[in-house]
Amino acid sequence: MRKRMLKLTRKFYQLLSHSSAAPKAPQPLRLEHLRQAMLGALGETGCDSYAQTARKLRYADDVQTLWYTRSELMAALAALHGEARARQEMDHLTVRFRQLLPRSMATGTVRAPR
Repeated sequence: MRKRMLKLTRKFYQLLSHSSAAPKAPQPLRLEHLRQAMLGALGETGCDSYAQTARKLRYADDVQTLWYTRSELMAALAALHGEARARQEMDHLTVRFRQLLPRSMATGTVRAPR
């Protein structure tokens, strides 16, 4: 019964999320490029030190999951390279989300790199 209710709830939210303001679903290649850019920012040392964050990035199903993993990535980058460099790297990554997210998720947060 619980699984049935969860499926029904998921379908309901899927119907609500289909609006004209939402962009098309990202192509798998664009999603993979974004994932690789985020993992590249973390680097090999960061992937070893922050294995849970790297795992979340590797196995993210969609762009929203990658979007919500940015905060963990920022914390890892700040610990590895310092706050200023981490912010620069996150600004570059955040711009890549511009056409992939619904407008309501990206409003006020996606800005051009300095």
